[in-house]
Amino acid sequence: MPDTRPIAVFGAGGKAGTELLKHAFGRDVPIRAFEHNLPEPSERIGEFEYIDCDVLSDDFAQQLDGCRAVISTLGVGFGPSNAIDPPPLYTEGTRNLLEAMKQTDIDRIAVISAAFVEHQSSVPAWFELTAKPALFNILEQMRAMEAMLSDAPDVRWTAARPGWLLDEPYTGEAVITDERLADGCFRCRHADLAASLLEFVLEDTWINAKPAIGRPENESLESPAAIKAELGID
Repeated sequence: MPDTRPIAVFGAGGKAGTELLKHAFGRDVPIRAFEHNLPEPSERIGEFEYIDCDVLSDDFAQQLDGCRAVISTLGVGFGPSNAIDPPPLYTEGTRNLLEAMKQTDIDRIAVISAAFVEHQSSVPAWFELTAKPALFNILEQMRAMEAMLSDAPDVRWTAARPGWLLDEPYTGEAVITDERLADGCFRCRHADLAASLLEFVLEDTWINAKPAIGRPENESLESPAAIKAELGID
């Protein structure tokens, strides 16, 4: 029999979270949507239950009761203040998720990390030299999150490692490889990442693994000028 219990999605109002809920709605997958800044009712997906939740300060274990798994699409947006002192969503946030899961007997979690937590031969040298240093503190948190998941007892985890995220429509053409991006797959669309996360949980794949997710894109979307403009650096 199919599992009809809901999946708890954290960061459900963000770009990846919203895309994930769209995919879940299309597949009739029940979702319990957690978000710190709840979207307006007109912007919500389907009839999913939205729950106001701050993973850094709230006690949300009770709201997790009855869920089959957790998907965290929480992320830290890049900006000068976050680059210097990012909020601890990946570290403290993930620790709080794991604690709430322990209290409610949930053993499955999928989170978003990044391909750039370690060297990737497919990543352009100019990105390694100019853009990646600006992400240092955020990437350090992601590394700590991956280590935390790896050390968590009795937890079946997936730390998705997308390429540089891109806000473009879903393609269904994501290339998924173990830990490191495939050649020519420097970027990853939010919508393709979201669909992959949902698939990992529904199909119970990539357990205790770090799948890298990317896709070849038009050169104009992968150029130094495009990436630097997105990062707001010269």
